[in-house]
Amino acid sequence: MKYFRLLMSAIFFFVFTNSYIMADDAKEDKLAKALTNYQNTGDVKDCISVSSVRSTDVIDDQHILFKARGRKAYLNKLPSHCPRLGIEKRIAYRVTVGRLCNVDTITVLYAMSNFSGPGCGLGKFEVYEKIPSEEKS
Repeated sequence: MKYFRLLMSAIFFFVFTNSYIMADDAKEDKLAKALTNYQNTGDVKDCISVSSVRSTDVIDDQHILFKARGRKAYLNKLPSHCPRLGIEKRIAYRVTVGRLCNVDTITVLYAMSNFSGPGCGLGKFEVYEKIPSEEKS
């Protein structure tokens, strides 16, 4: 019986660890796919101008890509996972001075109801630039 429990514990650990790694890999694949046409500039900002944002792509529970006018995009990695963000993929935010900053929060919007989900804090904004078509390989 002791060996059976030990074997079951080992199997559970193996399955749990592998599913966690596969979920992590899937998350990295989504992020890489979203950033395919962009290159990291190495610049990080605390705030971005809301008037420059033309679209927002929720990648998963922890990453949001704010696409700006011109050739820029801003990747925001939330400090912690935001429940249902990656499933709902819709957010709302309120700004007071026309800028969205790392001290602000976003709210998850539920698609199938009129209810709002959790509020989640933003992180800093990593600056990306679109790769010109002729440079893509």
